[in-house]
Amino acid sequence: MRVVLYSIAVLFFFACQSIEKPAEPKVMLEEDLMVDILTDIAFIQAAKMSSRKVFDEKAINPENYILRKYGIDSIVFAENNVWYSDQLERYAEMFTRVKNNIEQSKIKYEKLKKEEDSIKKIQDSIKKVKDTLSDKEKLQELEELEGSKSEIENEMELEMERAKSKRFRNPSGKE
Repeated sequence: MRVVLYSIAVLFFFACQSIEKPAEPKVMLEEDLMVDILTDIAFIQAAKMSSRKVFDEKAINPENYILRKYGIDSIVFAENNVWYSDQLERYAEMFTRVKNNIEQSKIKYEKLKKEEDSIKKIQDSIKKVKDTLSDKEKLQELEELEGSKSEIENEMELEMERAKSKRFRNPSGKE
């Protein structure tokens, strides 16, 4: 019974210990900046999931790019991330903003994709019209050539008739 009581007392002692909260980072990143960084990281994670092979083959580390983009190092980001994550309500609000940023980007890129598709359709239509016009021009050229060909054939037949008539003409000049 004593052992059980001592065990409970020890567990109670350790359970009542205060959990140390992380200290505020020396280099504090503004909340808006953290939201931008977390948004970029979310995009990078999505890209890595869809194109992991490319990232692995080319040894690309996009997280380093993001940190360089914002002019911070990994320690500063990690300290700030731990500090913000300790403030649960604030951190949840930040991730709501990250989610909204992603949704806005999704809408923007879908709109751009639709515009790109419509431009492609217009370009295809223009190409088709040009091809059709080119075909009509070629047909007209062929018709003109055939017209010229028949004129040349007529002239050749006339020449052949003249040559025959000269050849088979009587010495008296009468046919």
